Amino acid sequence: MNPRYLAAVVAILPILLGSARSQNIVHPKSMPSLTPPLSGSLSLSEESPLLSWWHGGSVGEAYEKSKAYLEGLTGEGAENSKAYFKKLSSSITTLDEWDNDLQNYWSGNGVTANWLGLGKTFKDFGLTITGQAKEVFLGQVTPAAQPAYAKGQIYGVPVSNWSTEEKLGFNYDFGKVFSLTGLTVQSDWRYRNVDGNPNCGYTGNAAGTVGASSMFNPNKDTSGMGVRVMSQYFLYKTDKTMDPQFLLKLGWINPYEDFLTQPESKNFENNAIASAKGIGASVGKYSQGGKTYSVSSVPWSSSYDSWGGMLRAKPSASTYVQTYLGLAIAGAGGIQSSPGGLQSTKPGGTPSTYSYNNNGFNFQGTAQFNPQTSSYGQNGVYNVNEIGWMPKLGADKLEGRYAIGSYIWGQNNNNFGSLSGNGTIWGMYFQADQRLTAVHNQVSASPSLDKNPVDGRNPSASTTVADKTRGLYSFTEFTFTPASNCQLPYYYQTGLVYKGLFDARPNDKTGIVVGEGFYSSNFNSILPKGQGGAANSYASQFFSTTTVFEWFYTVSINKWLDFVPDAQYIVNPSGNGSTGNAAILGFTIAAKF
Repeated sequence: MNPRYLAAVVAILPILLGSARSQNIVHPKSMPSLTPPLSGSLSLSEESPLLSWWHGGSVGEAYEKSKAYLEGLTGEGAENSKAYFKKLSSSITTLDEWDNDLQNYWSGNGVTANWLGLGKTFKDFGLTITGQAKEVFLGQVTPAAQPAYAKGQIYGVPVSNWSTEEKLGFNYDFGKVFSLTGLTVQSDWRYRNVDGNPNCGYTGNAAGTVGASSMFNPNKDTSGMGVRVMSQYFLYKTDKTMDPQFLLKLGWINPYEDFLTQPESKNFENNAIASAKGIGASVGKYSQGGKTYSVSSVPWSSSYDSWGGMLRAKPSASTYVQTYLGLAIAGAGGIQSSPGGLQSTKPGGTPSTYSYNNNGFNFQGTAQFNPQTSSYGQNGVYNVNEIGWMPKLGADKLEGRYAIGSYIWGQNNNNFGSLSGNGTIWGMYFQADQRLTAVHNQVSASPSLDKNPVDGRNPSASTTVADKTRGLYSFTEFTFTPASNCQLPYYYQTGLVYKGLFDARPNDKTGIVVGEGFYSSNFNSILPKGQGGAANSYASQFFSTTTVFEWFYTVSINKWLDFVPDAQYIVNPSGNGSTGNAAILGFTIAAKF
């Protein structure tokens, strides 16, 4: 965890409080003086120029007049006025004032007090800035996974890690100034590191979720490390709702953000649950010119973007169809090294690979293929399609999403155990999300036209209504891709999230989930038989399944600050039985800007 965050907050706290006050302060028409008025003295109802500036006022002519006025005073009035001016100009407020400022700041919508009070002005001109930061701690309570070849403890595999993520988004609405209603442009940026290292996302090594099982990394935030340029695109919508009749997106975009969206899965920390969802497992290598090369699998994560377009339309009020067509860029994330200790049984082992991070700046597409390297790459076609039904069921109009989708990733690859070539990697997914219950709140009934609305037949002038968010939610998803060229062809996950479980904590939420992946028998058929199915330095049996169970509870401290304890249990984390089950405890501290 980086202590610089705490230092920064302490340093700018007075500015934040001033910004909060400027947004909430009410200037009365008059305020009685706390002392009898003196001849030639300032009234205490007047604010000093410095505080006026602090609260958003001007300091020019007003300041000069006040200064000249004070210089012209004599006697007791001058002394009292100067003392008053000095006190206020120092911006030292009373404890009550500080308390009010803190209350305004604490009950606001962001840690920056709406961008130091400038957020509304930005929005008036069409610019909306969003942001968030979080620190995630994951501590493995079971021993670190050890490769089977190890004759002693493998050093340098940390069983506890801190990961950092900071995101900024800029959205400009052309309708505000240029009257181009429905047209916006979006620019997203991000920074990530693990234990202070922006090039080494190794939180999965201790659990054993590497190689074929890397999808089950306990931490979802280890792709696209360091500073990274994210989506940059133009968006047109026929209306301002979240579910418009027609939507068109063009630019540097990521289909991951618009397809197979399961908002409740994002509450969890495991990468398989929150991010990959069974898509993107390693695929068969590609042979060319007598050599074999590794192939980039489907980049189903938040870290991939490419040139493309996305179109969405609604044939009816509750149905939609959408499609994405873009560029399939191999090696889009660059190269991340592994921790040095994995290569040696002695402390301070040498790094296993070098690091190259393109930081998302690969607008030119896949680099020209070099036969001397170990990785194959090409510019291909990336296509995702989805049709869905979004009903509102029952008297409470409980929202759901039921969808079927498919994807094609245009990178050459071979089937396991053969030189049979494939021009693409493809798969399908099935999604079923549904809100199951709603908490009912007691509210006053609408006024009755009856002269006696409250009587024996109607003893209470109140009714109940369904809460907009509180209640039980379910989410389920299944993915499939051919086992002939994908190491993990089948995956499912299903979970429950309850929002506002306790009346005293209506903004908290908690949830449980299970996710399980099934490995390819075709993949097992090519593993070395003499070593019992060795793969990725784990000399053990063949690959079978990996299962993850996870629980979380979000403590909503205020509108912009959350504390989230989390527990994970991963069964057969390496996939081939060579490592023990992994138990991980952790927590997240997340703040909205």
